[in-house]
Amino acid sequence: MQDTDRPTISLWRRLISGATVIVFGAAMLGISWSYPTGSVSQMGPGFMPHVIAIGLMIMGAAVLLADLRDTGLSKGAPPHWRALILISASVIVFGAVITRGGLVPAMFGAVLISTLANSRTSIVGTLVYSAVVTLCGWLLFIVALGLPISAFGR
Repeated sequence: MQDTDRPTISLWRRLISGATVIVFGAAMLGISWSYPTGSVSQMGPGFMPHVIAIGLMIMGAAVLLADLRDTGLSKGAPPHWRALILISASVIVFGAVITRGGLVPAMFGAVLISTLANSRTSIVGTLVYSAVVTLCGWLLFIVALGLPISAFGR
């Protein structure tokens, strides 16, 4: 049953979200169009930008179609500021630490900070989860794929 006391979001505002993602994807595809793509086994500099741009446009179309189909959409809860700030901080920490500290400290710090966005997790669970994800990342990127990333700094 719908709650009729809450105001509904206008069709125009709902269409903006999907259209914005489609426009960003199209702009990204336009910018990277002249980059050589290569193949799956020998990726060129344009391969991932093309894949991400096409993915963005597909997701934007899905959001647009979902918004057009659902006419009873009502305003949601206010933003979760804690999650927004901590997830953003985790990306910044990863970028700042990876060049000097290496993959393991950067990944551990980023996962630890992003996990703190959920206020219901315990500190022990957060530490264990961060350690397991970091171990999996090290195994995948350094051991299995052999990427030239330092595990613990230069």
